Formats: sequence, C-alpha cells, structure tokens
Amino acid sequence: MRRSRKPVHQCYQCLLNLGDHCWVYDYPRGQWSGHKRCPGFENEEVYAAFRLWRKQPAVKSRRELRREFFRGRRRRRPPGDRPRGR
Repeated sequence: MRRSRKPVHQCYQCLLNLGDHCWVYDYPRGQWSGHKRCPGFENEEVYAAFRLWRKQPAVKSRRELRREFFRGRRRRRPPGDRPRGR
C-alpha cells in the first residue's frame, strides 16, 4: 500500500491538520490504525509547539518579495497629465 501524507477523516478536527499533510506525522493513517488514536490528537504539548511555530515570522521567497514589490508600486503622474482618451 502506498503511504500518503494526506490526513484521514479522523484528522479533520485536529489543529495539526494543514489540509494536504499533517504538521507532525508523515503518515497520519498509520498513527490512527496502529494506536486506535493518534498521539498528536488533542495533545496540549504538541498543540503548544504548533502554536509557537505559527507565531514565528514567515520567510518569503524571492519570487514572493518581487511580486509584492511590483504590485505595491503605483505609477506617479505629473500634475496635469491625464490618461489619453479612447
């Protein structure tokens, strides 16, 4: 069987569920099937570490910085200069 990183139905209420993968475990299905309950589900210690991780500043890639710079820039027109009519 192929191992999938995608969370299973039991993970929907968990804070560690990031949609396409779990924050802690590479194979969430194995956590539920082997233990009948995921060790990270409703575990306050793991949730506290996750909340701390979310508060850390995000590092943007060069592409994101460039996109943000060019979208935030506005063209300044000299006074009296109007856009040409159609």
